[in-house]
Amino acid sequence: MASDTPTRPAPDLDALDLDTRQTAALTRRAMGWLVALLLLVAASALALWLFLRSEETREADRRRTADAEWLDQTLRFHFRRLETDLAALAQAHQNGGDDQAVAARHGPWWQNPGRIAFHGWVPAAAPGGRSGWPAELQAAAQDPGHAAALATMLDTTRGLQRPAYAGPFATADGGDAWLWLAVPHFEQGRFTGDAVAAVPVQRLLADVLPAWFLQDHNVALADENSTAAPDDGLHFTAPIQLPGAQLRLRVALTDSTPPLAPRAFFAAALLCLLGMLLALLALWRDSARRQRAEARLQTQLALRTAMERSVTLGLRAWDTQGRLLHVNPAFARLVGWTPAELMAHTGPLPYWPADQGDEFEQVQRAAQAPEALALQLQHRDGQRLDVLAHSAPLRPASGEVVGWVGSVLDVTERRRIERLAARQQEQLEASGRLVAMGEVASTLAHELNQPLGALSSFATGLLNRVREQRITLEEIVPVVERMERMADKAGRVIQRVNALARRQETVRLPLALAPWAARVAQAVPLPEGVRLELALPGSDGPTVPADALLLENALHNLVLNAGEWAARSGRTPPTVRVGLVTGDGQIGLRVCDSGPGVPPEQRATVFDAFASHKPGGMGMGLAICRSIAEAHHGHIDLSDCPDLLGAQFTLWLPLNP
Repeated sequence: MASDTPTRPAPDLDALDLDTRQTAALTRRAMGWLVALLLLVAASALALWLFLRSEETREADRRRTADAEWLDQTLRFHFRRLETDLAALAQAHQNGGDDQAVAARHGPWWQNPGRIAFHGWVPAAAPGGRSGWPAELQAAAQDPGHAAALATMLDTTRGLQRPAYAGPFATADGGDAWLWLAVPHFEQGRFTGDAVAAVPVQRLLADVLPAWFLQDHNVALADENSTAAPDDGLHFTAPIQLPGAQLRLRVALTDSTPPLAPRAFFAAALLCLLGMLLALLALWRDSARRQRAEARLQTQLALRTAMERSVTLGLRAWDTQGRLLHVNPAFARLVGWTPAELMAHTGPLPYWPADQGDEFEQVQRAAQAPEALALQLQHRDGQRLDVLAHSAPLRPASGEVVGWVGSVLDVTERRRIERLAARQQEQLEASGRLVAMGEVASTLAHELNQPLGALSSFATGLLNRVREQRITLEEIVPVVERMERMADKAGRVIQRVNALARRQETVRLPLALAPWAARVAQAVPLPEGVRLELALPGSDGPTVPADALLLENALHNLVLNAGEWAARSGRTPPTVRVGLVTGDGQIGLRVCDSGPGVPPEQRATVFDAFASHKPGGMGMGLAICRSIAEAHHGHIDLSDCPDLLGAQFTLWLPLNP
């Protein structure tokens, strides 16, 4: 096979033996870091949200504090001006001047009508008794508590020689509450009297507070007699401390719009975190794809190793010049030579018969043939082996052909395996047919038991009465007609069972469940002493498309099964309850009993065919019920009955299948 063309270096087949365990470990660590980063992003978003909430709460507290301090300073400033005005009025009164003329020369307290509800003079002799008080002051002192507070106010001005406040007190007509103020006057160290004024609090707030403040705040006098709402982000109480009185104002924020800057910062940060999250998710998906690719690579490597070590397939590899590069142990065992001997052999290989031409040309021809080539190999002992040869070019990622790979399969062994598999398949098909015939026969026996038993009873009774000549022709006709109906029902049962066995669609017609369920349940022959309860609506109830005969068999089996278990439980009275329940787009026929229930270890097989847990049972009743439910595109489930303490079977039917 010598050639003048330059030879390419032989492909390194050892590079195909890849070990992906280290790569898989790195991928698992990367996935762990991804999980940690995802948790960090989630924690960062939560921390940002908590920080924003904290900042908004702190800003709201600061705003409330600033508003309360501003209200306190503003009102105290105005009250100090009022104290100054009252001191001037007291001086004018003492000098015999005109109070109104003096008031007119002062500030807005006297220029806005209604801001001062009352002002007057209380002489020095008056505090000891109320006879010298002005009429308005006496009217405000009608309440004993108000009188004590007003007397304390006048005593304070005399004793401490400073202005004093009292109230605010509600007026007799239920109008705006008045805050009382007394300013003492001393002449050469001798107390001469008090200048007294009453200020309507709500009118004062409306006049004094500026419009820009009232635009965002609703300020009112707090009600002392009722439980005030707790302070929150929109409401708070601002106390105004005055000498001798406390003015409590209830402030409600009308503009609760949070500041835009923190939320904009949070939105920008959240967008960044979401971008990071999307990037991490993309990286997660890429890592997941990488893991799947590594898993597929590991599977392919395992498949390659398993194929190479297979006892029925021999593999060889050549370079483009026809030099043998690799022989697997299976091929060596097939021809009776060891791989080392074949690799070290020079010249024509000993397993290749000379009459078949050049082996390398046959390998290339097998790669182009649509089917495997039938060739022969020679065993070391001289025996010829008939094999099927396959081959394919060896291409790396670059796509160029760097070698050839061929496989041979012993036809004798393959044919033996095929014959064995064919026999096993025939046996499996025969077993499947026997099982199917057994299931159909058991189902027919189970379902025909009732109508055939009824036919036998009617026939026996009719025959006895005919033999005894105790029946007339008119009495025979109804019995024969009923026997005809039972025979027709048995025939329809056979048709339905055959349809179920062939997986044919059932013919469903509208069926009113409530009267139908009552009729079927009452016709079931329950054991003696078992009580039947019907929890059904009085009307026709819901209507579902169903095959009435198949559904009757299912409900009959459930009620009969429940009655038999209820009679064995020992609970008194043994009870079977039949009712209707509704679900998500479906209606359920529910049968409960007072029996012992179904043990947990039996629930997985209770609907299997031939799995009977009842003495003498065939194990087909619940299997038939499940088949009938599935034929109606529904299902049946099992649970515990909460009040009867037994089993609870619910056959669910779709309202619109």
